[in-house]
This record gives sequence, C-alpha cells and structure tokens, in this order.
Amino acid sequence: MSNEKKKLATCNTCEKEIAKNAKVCPHCGGKVKKPFYKRVWFIALAVIIVIGIISNIGNGNETTTSQQEPKQQEQIEYISYDVSEMMNDLEGNAMSAEKKYNKQYVEITGRLSTIDSSGSYISLYPTDNDFAITGVQCYIQSEEQKAKILELSKGDIVTLTGKMKSVGEVLGYSLDIHSIH
Repeated sequence: MSNEKKKLATCNTCEKEIAKNAKVCPHCGGKVKKPFYKRVWFIALAVIIVIGIISNIGNGNETTTSQQEPKQQEQIEYISYDVSEMMNDLEGNAMSAEKKYNKQYVEITGRLSTIDSSGSYISLYPTDNDFAITGVQCYIQSEEQKAKILELSKGDIVTLTGKMKSVGEVLGYSLDIHSIH
C-alpha cells in the first residue's frame, strides 16, 4: 500500500476518495463524520466502563479491615490497659503514646461516657477523672456488639478488646471493637 493510500478515506455520501482528515468532501460537499466507535467520547466512555468493571471485580468479595473481626483461627494476644493509664501516657508524651498504643491489639477498661444514638461508637473515659474531655472512641463493628451496648448505661465500667486505629493529643484514642465484656 502506498503512502498516498494510507492518507485517503472514502466519502460516506458519494463514495469517492478524499483526504482522511477532511471535514467536508471536496466532490459532493457532504460532511465527513468519523464512525461513533472512533470518536473521543465513545473511547472515554468505554475506558470508564472497563475501569468500573475491573474495580468491581477486584472489590467484590472484600470488606474493609475496620469492618472485620479477627479470624477465629488467628491467635491474637491483647495487652491489658486501663484508660486512666492511657490518658496519662497521652498527656505526658503524645508521640510516645502513639508509638506504644497505635495499631496494637488491646484490652481496655474504662468508664462509659458516650453511647452514639446511631450505634456507630461509644467512648470510654478514665475511671478516676469525672471531668476528662478526651478518651477512647470505640467503633462498633457488629449487631451483636450493638445488642450488648443496649444493655449498658453511661457511667458503667466496661472492658473491651480491639485494635487501636489512631492516637492523637487532641482527639485521644480510636479503637475498632472486637468484643465487649
């Protein structure tokens, strides 16, 4: 095929050869349109659909780590702490507290301070400080946990196991609950 043939296309109206990049046929004056599958909007739409399908296939059977309880066959060792001890550590040196507690599996005991009305979280505060303004925000992971929390009242002493999600000097601690005792 010669170089000239590569640069030519056929007019859809009169079927004569025209330049591939022509917008109007020089023979009949008809507008030259690209087939829909060669248009930018169609290619962009096809790419978006393919990416969406791939991401749905990849995420289909996964749940986020924060929503999963530890697997039964995993042997997790929880380190026991009192919320009062944790808050003293945080006030003394937030960086040290972050290093000690963050991403750790812990068993904590504290005074129930907040029970979220939507059932998303509860807060535990030190047992020895009625005026504490920061504590451990504990995120509820299951309907079973919600049922146990329905039986509790503000001020109750509660022991939880879970994985510490974050540590900060302003907001305190954040924990994903594994069990409530």
